[in-house]
Amino acid sequence: MASPGSSVQHQFANLFSRLTGTQKALLGMVAVGAIAAIVALVFFVNTPNYATLFTNLSPEDASKIVEKLKEKDTPYQLEDGGKSVLVPKQKVYDLRLALAGEGLPQSSVIGYEIFDRTNLGISDFVQKVNYRRALEGELARTILTLEEVEAARVHLVVPEKVLFKEDEKPATASVVLKLRSGKPLRRETVQGIAHLVSSSVEGMDAGNVTIVDSKGQLLSDAHKASSVAALTSTQYELQQRVESYLGQKAQQLLEGVVGAGNALVQVNADLDFRQVERTLEQYDPERTAVRSEQITEEKTETGDSVPPSTRASTVTNYEVNKTVEHIVENLGSIRRLTVAALVNGVPKTVTRGTEQVTEIVPRSDEEMNQLTDLVRKAVGYDALRNDEVSVTNLTFGHDVQEQEFVYKSSPLSDWTEYLDELFLVLAMLGAVVVLRSLLNRLKRGIDIPGMESTLAGLSGQIQQKKPVVELPPVDEEMSPEALLRAERRKQVAQYVREKPTESSRLLKVWLAEE
Repeated sequence: MASPGSSVQHQFANLFSRLTGTQKALLGMVAVGAIAAIVALVFFVNTPNYATLFTNLSPEDASKIVEKLKEKDTPYQLEDGGKSVLVPKQKVYDLRLALAGEGLPQSSVIGYEIFDRTNLGISDFVQKVNYRRALEGELARTILTLEEVEAARVHLVVPEKVLFKEDEKPATASVVLKLRSGKPLRRETVQGIAHLVSSSVEGMDAGNVTIVDSKGQLLSDAHKASSVAALTSTQYELQQRVESYLGQKAQQLLEGVVGAGNALVQVNADLDFRQVERTLEQYDPERTAVRSEQITEEKTETGDSVPPSTRASTVTNYEVNKTVEHIVENLGSIRRLTVAALVNGVPKTVTRGTEQVTEIVPRSDEEMNQLTDLVRKAVGYDALRNDEVSVTNLTFGHDVQEQEFVYKSSPLSDWTEYLDELFLVLAMLGAVVVLRSLLNRLKRGIDIPGMESTLAGLSGQIQQKKPVVELPPVDEEMSPEALLRAERRKQVAQYVREKPTESSRLLKVWLAEE
């Protein structure tokens, strides 16, 4: 008696023997492609996704970090010439905390920790050099906390103290910055760095701090703060701030009346930057005061019988009233204002025929006078300064849709995080579609009616504990091939009885092939 497994193998052997050479090659290609796709998917799933652990590392720090990763059996990759270390994404934060606990990465900049090690017998000169090195390192570390700075070096020159004041030399500093790409350093930040360094060194002025970038371009002002060029730049910035402040005040007031986007205001401020100190000394002759008075008496004796004669004289000194005034005029006071304001008309809906059209109607003279008065009060109009305020009604910017500047997050904002999973799902779906299409083509080429029911019957026989086929008596001893032929004959006969039309069509196809 043949086992169900051997019957299934025989069935598949007969099926494979009926295939043509092209069909056999196609089936082999499908099998090889399926195996390759499964291997590629497994390799892709098991390949770790690397993320940056540390960047901008010195060679010493990179070497120590790689050594620790090898001890932990953690896969890693090096990029940017060994300055960046990448590890599997799921281990980034754990490794950062673990390496930080071991003091890695160590900063190549030396700060006040240089004094942690006591060295007996050190000279005073070496102690001063170490202090300057520590101060330079601490300043560099502080500058590195800025977002725009990638690397920094600080050099300090602190002259020795001398006996005479006129022989002293000022302390100076030089700062070299390596900026991050796409992040230029603002002028305010440069000034902040200069004041930071000057405030950290005794006797140093911010004008004695030179700041350059890694390309050798001078970032700090080449002029001292008290020079004419520096004062001119500061005056221009002050004028811009005054004009912007007054313009915003007037525009906000107008937009509160005529609506947002319906008013434009420009201010031109003429500022007085003269540094004037005046001393006035005024005398009032009509108002006097006694300053001093001197009385002199003179006596003359003529004889015993004649009494002495007396003569008195008085000298009075008067002080004229005097007023002394020392006047220091404010720097940057407004000498004259010129304000130009543009106000849009009033939108009005009118009917033209069968359509309704929105038109811009000019504002009335009374309303324009009120708006002009508002602008004058907003900017501090002064007729004694010959200020000018002009508010004009013109049509502008109608039919402009309001734009939305607020960024709205969408579910696809962080789609990059799911890129790997999406690629994997698409690859699996593509593999399934390709395999199904190839199998359908193969099935159409070798379709035999009743084959599915035959395979289903054979699989049912394998799964059943007792065989369904009734065996002949033992004395007949039929071979497995005979039993299989009998079973096929029985199934073919049953198929012909149940589906005579399809059976006749199948016979015609067989005859045509032969």
